Amino acid sequence: MTKKKTGMKKTTRKAGQKRPVPGWIIMVGGILFGLLLATFVYIKGWVPQPIVRPSEPMPSQLEEKPVEDVSKTVEKKKADYDFYTVLPEMEVVIPKEELQQHEVRDDQSYQFILQVASFKSQQDAEQLKAQIAFSGQIAYIQSIEVNGTQWHRVRVGPFDSGREADKQKRALEKGGHRALILKETKE
Repeated sequence: MTKKKTGMKKTTRKAGQKRPVPGWIIMVGGILFGLLLATFVYIKGWVPQPIVRPSEPMPSQLEEKPVEDVSKTVEKKKADYDFYTVLPEMEVVIPKEELQQHEVRDDQSYQFILQVASFKSQQDAEQLKAQIAFSGQIAYIQSIEVNGTQWHRVRVGPFDSGREADKQKRALEKGGHRALILKETKE
């Protein structure tokens, strides 16, 4: 006789090993214990009673008094708007010269430039310029002299809008480069 395997796995227990208690039995036992404890506390009289103050009437003992309409006796106050008198006193006159200066400043157009780095060495600046070129952007080097020292700035741009400059700055940051956005007047 051969036994066929039915696909069910038979579990075997070792000698002396206890079966685990099902979770539903633990839950029902906990609920019954809680009810038993609550009943015992209630029978013993350990349940706190509400505080009753005889000097204060209970809500059911209050008499309902009609609400008195006092709207006729209250004097209606006129709206006191001193806005129209105070505003002309607070007027500030701006001189024409100052207005013209603001107009000239507002008429100027700006461009945005990204400065990636500044080096004392021309070779370091060229190396960074090449790295930026590999990321797909065109960089240039601006050489200046500050306090007798030659500096080589690696810059990208110019851009007509701050949004475009910010977009290019984020692209540089993805490539591992940090950049400053500079705002300059167009010449």
